[in-house]
Amino acid sequence: MYITDTTDNVKKLFENLEDFDDISKIKFILYVFNLLNNNLINEKNETNPNLIDDNLNVFNMELLGMSNNACTIFLQYNIMLFNNLTKSNSLLEDNGNVIGLKFNEKEKKVIKLFDSLEYNEKLDVFKELFITYDNNTFFKKNINILSFSSSMSGFDIANLIDKFKCN
Repeated sequence: MYITDTTDNVKKLFENLEDFDDISKIKFILYVFNLLNNNLINEKNETNPNLIDDNLNVFNMELLGMSNNACTIFLQYNIMLFNNLTKSNSLLEDNGNVIGLKFNEKEKKVIKLFDSLEYNEKLDVFKELFITYDNNTFFKKNINILSFSSSMSGFDIANLIDKFKCN
């Protein structure tokens, strides 16, 4: 792991991810970025934070200076990557949502672990994902990946994410 100032829960999640093959890693990326794309990464784990009157911290790509469709483009790219690696067309993107994503028991365990994390811990997961993905160390194979930003590295993005952590 690149980030060290995180909880044991986040470290455990990434230890489990290290055992995944690249297909399972892509599925995890698709799961968490699908949540991000639908404003489901928020401090109260609300399923529809846009309906809440409170001043709720909701994490999204626009907060990082990226366009409002950056996450959808990233999802589309990773769906194409998944379909290419599996030689299927089992996944598709529809209006910013991943359709057809299915998980095995091992993957479900990591998904449940992610879902149970606190807001700041989820932000740490995104920090680590941005860094490892951008530095080509997330996958076991050498896979051509889409860059998040032409002007920022994964480390730059991780530093920006720190600004959105709740105290």
